[in-house]
Amino acid sequence: MWPTAENSAYQKELILKIQSGNSARFGYALEDLCKDILSANKWHVENQDPMINAGVDIIAKEPDSKSKVVFEVKYTRNKVYPTSGLKVSAERLVNSARVMHIDKAVLIVAAGIKPEIQKRVEDEYNIQIINLDGLLSLASADLELLGRLVKLCEIDLSERTIDSDLSNILHPEMINFSLKNSDLSKNEIEGTKFKEQLKLIQYGREGCYVYEDTMSEILQYLFDGDLKGWHKQERTTDDLHRYDLICRVVDKSTVWEFISSNLDSRYVLFEFKNYKDQITQSQVYSTEKYLFEKAKRKVCFLISRKGPSDNAVIACQGAMREHGKLIINLDDEAIIGLIDSKISGDDPNEILFEKVDDFLMKLPR
Repeated sequence: MWPTAENSAYQKELILKIQSGNSARFGYALEDLCKDILSANKWHVENQDPMINAGVDIIAKEPDSKSKVVFEVKYTRNKVYPTSGLKVSAERLVNSARVMHIDKAVLIVAAGIKPEIQKRVEDEYNIQIINLDGLLSLASADLELLGRLVKLCEIDLSERTIDSDLSNILHPEMINFSLKNSDLSKNEIEGTKFKEQLKLIQYGREGCYVYEDTMSEILQYLFDGDLKGWHKQERTTDDLHRYDLICRVVDKSTVWEFISSNLDSRYVLFEFKNYKDQITQSQVYSTEKYLFEKAKRKVCFLISRKGPSDNAVIACQGAMREHGKLIINLDDEAIIGLIDSKISGDDPNEILFEKVDDFLMKLPR
């Protein structure tokens, strides 16, 4: 039976994962693999009804004490998991454990984490974090599982350290719930506020400036650690063109590193179109004029309320195919998906990478 109203959060999360494309499928595959890895290390993994929102990915019993432990699994293509996402995930995991009356929790992250950051988050939230090296070590209990993990996360084992003493890797401590309350986090409050603001903005000229300001704030909320500068309504030196927002790329995560290195674009433009209808090819052509190879400004995210028309998509494909200028369209639904990703402690860069990857993979000759 489909979840009732009280599980509407699960429905939203499920829709978000379905919309997220390959990264969601990889995330599900990693969850299943982690269940097998726990079983291989003699943990008893409970069967969970996929239609009931437990708020966690895995519930398992410890091999010796049989105490229940909740697990949250995070997948990313990035080498290092963002600190903000790590803290949000930890807070949500502790709150889920409290609701379920389970007093031990483990956050599994398929990425590297700076040791000082990992210890700080573990101490603050009274949970254990298993990073990619720890997960590889646990997977080494079964070579077939290790091979699946290496393939799924595209890992070079020569760069990794595998601990042969598996008994010392997974040892969650009791959570001191008195240290944390279940109030909504600042991250969730801010993200929810942005979603509500976006829905209230009037279409057309009446709401265009509010839309620009709100979208600029949303982008900073989503990508503040990945982009710098945040110059709004900049004009070119010849005073002929004005673009809504320009940022300098900090290539720490996969999508921005790809844009910086592979597309040779150190700067990214954001254009906002507050139209009540889909944008047309004329808006794409006017945006394309702002992109300039020698200025290392070859990428634009064209953000509109209803997304692009078919002809606008063709115009974006032509700009890339003929001039190497990448224009990625994002609509309200995509922006809300990015915000939901941030709220849940996932990395919104994963969704953005999917958008770029999908566009380039499907680019016609």
